[in-house]
Amino acid sequence: MLLEERLSQISQIIDKEGSATIDFLAQKLEVSKDTIRRDLIKLESRKKLHRVHGGAIPIGKEAEILNYEERSNISSSLKKKIASKIKNLIKDHSTLIFDSSTTVEAAIKQLDNFSISTITNSLTNAILLSKYEKATVQLLPGKLNKNQLFLYGAETVEKLSQYQVDFTILGIFALSNNGLFIHTEEEGLVKRKMIQQGKQVIALADHTKLNKEGFFKICDLKEIDYLITDEKIEGELMNNLNDNNVKVVTINE
Repeated sequence: MLLEERLSQISQIIDKEGSATIDFLAQKLEVSKDTIRRDLIKLESRKKLHRVHGGAIPIGKEAEILNYEERSNISSSLKKKIASKIKNLIKDHSTLIFDSSTTVEAAIKQLDNFSISTITNSLTNAILLSKYEKATVQLLPGKLNKNQLFLYGAETVEKLSQYQVDFTILGIFALSNNGLFIHTEEEGLVKRKMIQQGKQVIALADHTKLNKEGFFKICDLKEIDYLITDEKIEGELMNNLNDNNVKVVTINE
């Protein structure tokens, strides 16, 4: 098979399927994985696709990367509506891990009258929680990401391993049939550990984060228990969420 023919087939497969792994493409086109890697690099340079960890996704499917201030200013009313559902799932006197998402920040504002013990890697979340008389706050150690205002690194992950909490509250950067994704490994490793340490995991995401992927895979869908979102989910994604026992809660319920 000629190079251009193979590149065309790869593009068609990824556009049709929504994503494809290197292993799948290598088997499908009967070439080595190294050949597929080179092909994906070439196609990305032509702006035909985005490479992600272990494969590729179509242009437009990768979630947009914003800094903290930009994230804070986007759809604040929608975030509040999504966050309002958290009160129905959290019990008083619970222990919780909060990640550094601005949607999670909105969820924290719904819990100001709860007696809770909290752990977070977010400077802004820690400051917010410190204002609540009934909340105790443990700020995780680590290296500071100055743009996103969260702490990360081996020290952060190691400290997280010492906790076991009732709930992990997680903001979603990108979610698809293949799982949950983030754009950096440094943040992804922290989120992955947060998920592992929570007895129940509640994920928050508006519809723009769904059917999207990023560079680093955090976990499979089966690792989360609840997904709170704004719009009804249909089709293959909803089927996969059901198959993985993820309870979907929408703001109109």
